[in-house]
This record gives sequence, structure tokens and C-alpha cells, in this order.
Amino acid sequence: MNIKNKFVTLFLYLTSVYGFSGEITPYTDPTHCIDNEYFDFHLLKCVTCDESKHLKPTKNRLSCICNSRSKIVQLGTGQFAECEVCPDDEVPTLDKRDCVPCLQQQQYENNTVCVPCNHSQITVDRNYNGNLSEIAQCVNCSTGTIPSSNGKLCEPCLYNCTCPSTTHEYVGGVCVPQSFLSSWPENYIMQYESGEKIESEFLRKNLRLSVYLCKQKNMTACQLVANMCALVMYHDNYPSSPCRLFQDSKHIPTSDSNILPWLYYGEGDAQTVLTRRKISAKYSMDINSPASMLNLTVVRYKPDGHLKGISSASGSFLQLCPESWTSLDMGLRFGTQYHRSCSIPVRQLMSLRETEFLDLYLQYWETSESLLYAIPTLVQNFNRGSDRSQWQLTRRFFMIDTVSGVKVASVSNKQVEESPSVIRYMKSCVLRVKVRGREEGRIYPPLLILKYGEVNQQDIDDNVELSVSFKVEYEMENSMSHSIEVSMGVLSGLAVVWTGIETWSWSRRSGRVGIDLITLAQLMVFACGNLANVFFFVVACASFHMFTFYKGQSVVHVLLSTHQQDVVIRNYIIAAFSLKIVEIIYMISRQVSIDIFFIDWERPRARSSTIHPQSQALPENTEQPVSIWRTYFVANEWNEIQAKRKTSLIFQLLVTVFFLKVVGIENWAVADPDLHTSTPEYMNDSPPSLICRFAVGLCVFLTVYLVQWIFFMAIYERYIKNFIQEFADICSMANVSVFILALENFGFYIHGRSAHGFADTDMQTMLGQLQREEEDLCGHRGLLPGSDQQTFQMAIPMQLRSYYRKVMAPLSSIMQSTKRLSMAGAGGLRNKMMSGNMDRSIQAYHNMNKFLAAFLEHALKDLDYDVREKTFVESLLDIEFTEIFEKGILYSDSGHSFDNVLFYWNEFTLVTFDIILFSFVEILFHDFLLAAVVTAFCAQILVIIRKVGGKRNLAKKTLIDERFLV
Repeated sequence: MNIKNKFVTLFLYLTSVYGFSGEITPYTDPTHCIDNEYFDFHLLKCVTCDESKHLKPTKNRLSCICNSRSKIVQLGTGQFAECEVCPDDEVPTLDKRDCVPCLQQQQYENNTVCVPCNHSQITVDRNYNGNLSEIAQCVNCSTGTIPSSNGKLCEPCLYNCTCPSTTHEYVGGVCVPQSFLSSWPENYIMQYESGEKIESEFLRKNLRLSVYLCKQKNMTACQLVANMCALVMYHDNYPSSPCRLFQDSKHIPTSDSNILPWLYYGEGDAQTVLTRRKISAKYSMDINSPASMLNLTVVRYKPDGHLKGISSASGSFLQLCPESWTSLDMGLRFGTQYHRSCSIPVRQLMSLRETEFLDLYLQYWETSESLLYAIPTLVQNFNRGSDRSQWQLTRRFFMIDTVSGVKVASVSNKQVEESPSVIRYMKSCVLRVKVRGREEGRIYPPLLILKYGEVNQQDIDDNVELSVSFKVEYEMENSMSHSIEVSMGVLSGLAVVWTGIETWSWSRRSGRVGIDLITLAQLMVFACGNLANVFFFVVACASFHMFTFYKGQSVVHVLLSTHQQDVVIRNYIIAAFSLKIVEIIYMISRQVSIDIFFIDWERPRARSSTIHPQSQALPENTEQPVSIWRTYFVANEWNEIQAKRKTSLIFQLLVTVFFLKVVGIENWAVADPDLHTSTPEYMNDSPPSLICRFAVGLCVFLTVYLVQWIFFMAIYERYIKNFIQEFADICSMANVSVFILALENFGFYIHGRSAHGFADTDMQTMLGQLQREEEDLCGHRGLLPGSDQQTFQMAIPMQLRSYYRKVMAPLSSIMQSTKRLSMAGAGGLRNKMMSGNMDRSIQAYHNMNKFLAAFLEHALKDLDYDVREKTFVESLLDIEFTEIFEKGILYSDSGHSFDNVLFYWNEFTLVTFDIILFSFVEILFHDFLLAAVVTAFCAQILVIIRKVGGKRNLAKKTLIDERFLV
């Protein structure tokens, strides 16, 4: 508590006692009182001591006392003592009770005055029995003694008591040669980082004396100089710096004979010091092992250089946060990436900690012998670079400094303020431990990294809150970064090779014989997808490996990644997400632009005299047209399965979030060696490890997905409902085949021709047909006689593609013209055009239907096809080696290759996009719930785009009115 607060407290007490009733009163700070004033508590202002009553202010300026020429006449009857001036040839006694003649007198301004005793004498004005002496005498102190501070007694002196005034000078009661004083300038200015400069009372009182005594081999004085060197942040670049004493001792001590404390390591020796292998202790991550904690020992010194004690430095000792000591101590558990930060009011900090100076050691045992290893300290206020070769490692440090900021208020009178004007505190403390690679549990010397902050008088008065933090970091020589680089290189090379194969296959199926810009663009698209998978796969494996071994080991083999490695992981995930977006955009754009046509195998089976409203009157007894509803039905089924996936993403995300957030598995990512379902108290402020959080989220996501996928594949689709297989069955029941061209010369075919020859019938007949199929009393559904193979991959000749394009071209131009008229607002003209071109559209539909049916029935002389199986290499590489000229080839497939143009077949692409997006959002915002919400939202957007685009494309390519697609 500073002086101002003491005065305010005392004022409140006095007002309660004396009944002070003023609500508003002027207030003057006591420190503003001038030389002849004292602070009046009743008036709350500075008042002049009455010089006519021979009074002067006390040293603390709280009252008035008799001046140096007066004695006390009476005490207690007034506010101050009554004083009386002694005659000119007399002086007041030391107790101010009497006046006594002095032995040595001199004339001064026509008056006889007493000559004061010199610095080697004491004043004797009373006898041993207390009676007043006849005369005040100046008595020389005997050899080996010096006057006490009050001038009453002679005390034994520890140093040279003979002090010639011509060559020596008393400094703090010690006779110091003037030659030494001239070599050590009298400069006690403390300069702070804020730019504020003050004359420090602590330095003024101790610096030159302690330096001199240290040179006289006084160990306590040397410790005091070391403390002052720590206070000036080890700067030795100015003449009066206390660190100048250690300029020739910037190295590790080589013997015990050196009187100077060890403050500095050698300049430029940081790399060598931090890579020594002298610590033989083996640490364990098993919490039940005695070697699972870092045992720190600290040697504590008072500001005056005296030893305060040697004690164990627990985790709480090195922290300024006033938390639970038990939880703070867990910060020194080996392998735990610990972090604690808090805000603490400056006055509370001052009350919790006192200024002391510390030397930190690591305690360990070697063959039952306790050893201490000195821990180097890096003060960032003094070392601002990251280049180790430029670091100056030191030893001593402090946690709070309330002594150097006490300044001399008046230089002339050397009056000292009681409270510091500037306080420095340990703003950040990082204990960095590096584990030796391939040496189980052994470590290099730890490094203590400190950064100090400071507050000025205004901040102290305002009791501002200070942010302080303590962190324990572990790093290890491991090959993770190298392994990631090697894996990325190898797998990326394989991905590029596979990209080349995919592009080759695409170019053959697209009918491109050379390399052009479109081919190169397709190469880039394939490369984006493959590289995204490689990037994510490598970092996922690295994260799983590090997380599993870190959490499961008792002997240290793996530690958590460093910040630099976390940045590498984060960058690869961001890159994978960016590349995956390109692949997803390409996949959807390809699927919503395929050519598709429904081939109706139904033939007219009756005659009718019905007149069609949109055409000319037909003669009687014409054939009844085939019903279109079967085609509409198949088209709607196709439209329904376009965005179907093998698993439910909503269920996936709900279960994932449930296990992560509700069950608490996300707390497995806490950066300590144990698995927790709730964050331990001592890790509340420690951020979870990025790589652990990524691994945990990915592990839960994949586990839920695999369970769901196995259920759908092994149970649901086999015994309950298989949308893809059902679609092929629906095609057979409707007597409609599906002809799909995904690329220029490549596509898929679903043979839906009914084994009964017709499907446009009543319920009884249809049930009878199904019964005959079950009893094997009819033909098979397959394209080939006696075969059930209904689905094929197609490699078609160029003539077929040319005819397909020729038939569809007029319809495309009609649709574009209609669209332009609709946008122009010409509704009537648009309706007239649509009415006039409807017959052309219907005719084109029938022509395409007849042409494709004839092709599939081998009824075209110049266009034909063969049916065959793909070779193993063709199936493996998804490519066709056979050149297509006049004959197409239909390759038998697994029964559902046509889902290549649906979401269903692209499940791997979609689920990797979901996982990468989930991980991408999580590493940016560190929130699994937000990641799940964003993933669900983006997935739903993709589904909507796919459904809307697919529906429009279906209506455009199959000549089915979009209004009939639901």
C-alpha cells in the first residue's frame, strides 16, 4: 500500500473520531509539501511549521518537531511540542531535553556558535547515570570503531576505519578511496523500456559501496551487485552499470575460487549450452513414476544480497497467477504442454510477492546422488532476436521489482519516496524443455525464457490489471517434418502418375487425339483432386501417429508437435481444402451436363380413333400411341436418385458432435499424456494441441462413418432397400432402357427391355409376369440371350455420336430461342413457337428412340457393337485399350457402373470433401460444433445444386417437360 492510500485510510479514521463533517474539501497530496511544511490530516493540506515557535517538519512530514537549535520545553499539552532556542554557545542534547555548553566554539555573524563533531566523533552530553554533563564534548572513536548512525555510540567497524579525508571518503559508513569513486561515476539513473528515467534510491544507496566491497572479496556485496545487474537487465554498455563488474566473467565458472556470482554464459555460446548432454536423468510420462515431474530447485536472495533460502520450485512458485497451488504444480509434469494466463491487479500482485532474486536449477539423481544442473535464462527484454548465436544467456532473475523504482524525490536533500514510481513484473515465463531424440526420456538443458513488463505510478494508483502468463513447452528431435516431406514427395509423385493415367483415359473417351488446352485443364482438375487426397492423407497419418504414441507411451518416444509443425499441418489442410473444392465443382458440373435418353421398348398393341389435340386429325383405325407415363416414371426415379449417397451426412455429423461434445472425447486433445473426458483444472488455460484435436476429430468422424457405411452396405442395402439396384429393376418393369453419354465417346447403358415384350398393362398381368420370372418361365432381363447382365459401360463409335448430336441440335436451338423470347417478355410469340415446334420435338424424340433401339438390336448396317468383359488391367486402371472405329463395345460391369454420374458412386470424393471441410473449419475456429454446422450447410448446398442442375439437364436431354419431374 503506497503513502497516498495510507493517508486516505488515516483520514477516514480521524474523521470518524473527530467528527469531521465537511462533504467537500480541498485535498493536497502529502508528497507535494515543500521543505518547511507538514501534512495536516484535519485540513487535508500542507501547512507551514511555525518557525517562530522553532518548529520544523519531521522526516515523514506528518508532524512538526523542534529544530536543530531548540530543546523541548513541554510535550502533550498542544498539537506539537513547545520549543525553546538554546543560547548561541550551547547545543540541544541528543534527546532534545536540555541545552548544554559545547567545548568547541567559533564566531559566526557576530555570534558564538558550536562547531559540530566530525564524522569520526560522537557527541557526549550526559554522564553514564543520565545526569547532564557540564559541557558537550566530541569524543573520538577508538581504533576499530566508528560512530553509529545516530551519533550516540561507537560501533565496531568491519572494514578499514582509518579514513584520511584527503584521499578517502565515507560511503555508507565505509571508508572508500576516492580513486575508486572517480572510476565509478555517481550515476544512479534507471531507464525503463517506456522511456521513463528515475534516480533510483536503491542504486544510490548500494551501488558504489557494494562494488567496492565486492572487490574486497565480500561475497554478500557481490551478490548485491549481481542483483543490481539483473535489475538493469544485464546492460553493461554504460560506465556506471553494475554489470561492468562481470565483464570479464562471461563464462561458466571453472572453479569454486571465484568470488563473483555466476551471472553470464559466454557470448555466442547459447547453441552449445542448450545442446549439452550432461543431464543423465531419464524421465517418464507415467504419472505414477517418480520421474514424471520436473524437479526444480531455486536459490533465493534478498535484495541486499543475503541468502534468503534454498527451496523446491514447484509449478506454482514460478507463476504469478493466484490459483490453486495443486493445479499449478501439475504444470511441471513431464511431457505436458502447459499454459496458464490470468489478469491480476497490480496492488494484489505487490501484496502476493516481494522482491527477491533467483537462481534456478534442475534437480535430478544419479546413482542415489542428488545433483543440481543450472538452468540458463533468456531475458527477451535484453535479447530481442531469434538468432541463437546472438543470444546472451544469463542466470539470475526476479519475478517482481519494487525496489529499483523507488526514487529520490529531492536530490538536494536526498529525501526518499516510500513507494516505487515504476514496478517491473514477470509478464511472460516460458520453460522450454527439449527431449533428446532416440535417447529414452533424456533431455537437453531446459531454457527459461522471460519477458518483463512495467507499470508507472499512474497505473499503480489506478490499480490496473496486469496480464501474466506461464508456459511449459516440450520439443523433441524427431523426423516428423522430414517424414511428412518425404511422404508428400513420394505420394505426390504417384498422384501425378495416376493423374496422367486418368487424363489419358479421359482423352480417349473424349475422342481427343492430341494435347490441347482442354486436355491440360482436365489434367489440372484431376491433379487437384489427387493431390488434395494425398495432402490430407499424409497429415492425417502423421497426426494419428503422433496422437496415438503420445497418449499411449510411458517412456518418451514422441512428443507433441511444435508450433512450426502445427503451421505445416494447418497449411496442408488448407491446401487440401482448396484443391478439393476444384474437384467438387468439376464433379457436379460434369454430372449436370451429361447426355441421357430413355429408350421406350413398348410397341403399340391396339387401335384407336382418338384425335390428338396438338396434331392434325388422323384417320380412323390408326394405332393407339404408347403411354408416356412409364418414361415419366423412370425419369422421376432417376431424378430422385441423382443426389442419393451411401450414408446419411446429417446422422454422421449429429453422432460425431455427440461423442465429441457430449461424451467429452474432444478433451482427449488436451496437451498432456492422459486421456480425459473433461478438461482438468490445471489445463483450463492451456490450449489443446492442434494436432491432437485434428486427430481426435478425424478419428471420431471416420469411426462413425465406417460403422454407418458397414451398416448400409452389409445390412440396409442387402436386406432392406438398394436404390441403385431397384432403379435397374424399375427400368425392366417399365420396359425402358437408359442411354447415358458421360463423355464424347463413352457412357453407360441400363438395359431395361422387358423379358415379356410389353409393360403397358394392368395390375393382374404385371403380377403374372413377375410370377413367371420367379418361376423362370420366361426369358432373362439381360441384353444378351440367357443373361441377366443389364448394366454396361459403352465405348461408342463417332458415327453414333454424330447422329445423336444431329438429332438433338434442332431441339437445342429451339429451346435457346424460346428461352431468349421468354427473357425478352414475348410471351405470346413464345407460346406460338412452342405450339408450332411441338410436333418437331415429338418427331425428334421418336427418331432418337427408334435409332437407339435399332442400334441396340443390331439393326443398323453401319453401326454395331460387341459385348465383352474388360481385362484386369483395364478394370484396374479404368481405361479401355481397344480402339473404336465402326463398332462400339459394351463392357459388362458390376451391375451399377452407371452410378458414376450420380453422387452414389462418388461417395469417396464427397466424404473426403466432408472430412476436409470439417477439419478445415475446426483448425480455423477450434469448434467442432461450428465445423459440423458449416459442413452440413455446405453439403446441403451441394445437394440442392445437384438436384436443380440435374433436373434441368434431365428435362433438356430427354425431351421430357420439366413440369412432370417432381
